[in-house]
Amino acid sequence: MAEKKTITAFGGTGFVGRNLISKLAKKGFKIIVPTRNPYLHGYLKPLGEPGQIQVIRFNFSDLDNLKTLVNNSEYVINCIGILYENKNQIFNNIHHLFPKFLSSILNKEVTKRLIHVSALGVSEESNSLYIKSKLSGEKAVITNFENSIILRPSIIFGVDDNFFNLFNKLINLFPIIPLVGSQTKFQPCYVGDVADAIINAIDNHKVSNGIYELGGPNVYTFKELIELLLKQLNKKRLIIELPEFVANIQARIMQLFPKPLLTLDQIEILKSDNVSKGNFFSFRELNIHPHSVEMILPNYIFNKVRV
Repeated sequence: MAEKKTITAFGGTGFVGRNLISKLAKKGFKIIVPTRNPYLHGYLKPLGEPGQIQVIRFNFSDLDNLKTLVNNSEYVINCIGILYENKNQIFNNIHHLFPKFLSSILNKEVTKRLIHVSALGVSEESNSLYIKSKLSGEKAVITNFENSIILRPSIIFGVDDNFFNLFNKLINLFPIIPLVGSQTKFQPCYVGDVADAIINAIDNHKVSNGIYELGGPNVYTFKELIELLLKQLNKKRLIIELPEFVANIQARIMQLFPKPLLTLDQIEILKSDNVSKGNFFSFRELNIHPHSVEMILPNYIFNKVRV
C-alpha cells in the first residue's frame, strides 16, 4: 500500500480549514495542523483514522521552527487570515510576512505545491490595509515558490460562516439594518467549493500554477444579500444606507471592541466591488461547478427567534 502523502495545513482550525480537513482525510492524506492551542481543536482528529491528523502546538511568531515543521511535507496549504487587527494580530504580519517567510523556506525537492488562500478584489489602487497586505502576500509567494497556486475567494458562506450567521443575529435583534456600501457587489462562494478547489489543486497535477479567482455563479449587491437572507427567514426589516461620515464615526468606536462589527479599513474595502474580472483562472479550470447561495443557505439558516 502506497504511503500517504503529507500535508501541512496552516489555518486548518478556521472556517475554510475545518471543512478542508475532513475532505483531505477522506482522500487518505496525512495531515499536520499547526495551531497555538491544540487542546482546543482535538475535535479534528476523529475526522480521520487514528494518527492520520496531527494537531500540534505552534507559535506563529517562532519562525525558526517553521522550516522543521514543513520540511517533509509534499503539500503546504496556507488558509490563515484575519478580518480586523488587534494588538496581537497585524494584517502585514499575517497576510504578508508569514506567507513570505513560509514560501521562502520550503524544500523545493520535497514540496510539490503550495496553496495560498488570498482574497478576491485585491488591487493596487485600494487604500485598505487588509487588501494591501493580501496583495503583498501573493507577490511574495509567487516570487519565492514557483509551484504555487493563489486562490482568491469572494465572501465565503456555509455552516458557521461569519456573514449570513452574523446578519441573522442582527436581524433578530434590531428592526433596522444599517449598511455601508449597500450597492457594493459580491460573488459569494460556498465553503465546500473552496475546499474542493484546494483539493483539486493538490490532486490534479495538470492544474496550472497561478492565480484563481473563486466567485460563485451569481453576483449580488450587499443589500440584495441581506434581502435574500430576510426572505429566507421570512422577516421584514428596514435596510438603510449609512452616509460615509456616519459610518466612519461608528467604525471608530466599533473597532475598539474585541470583535468589531465594523472598522475603518472595512469601509475602505466596501468602496470596491468584490467580483471576478475574468482576467485569471476560475472554478472552471479546477473542474468545479460552484453552488449558489440559494442552493445552500436554506440548509443552515433557521429562524430560531421570533421578533
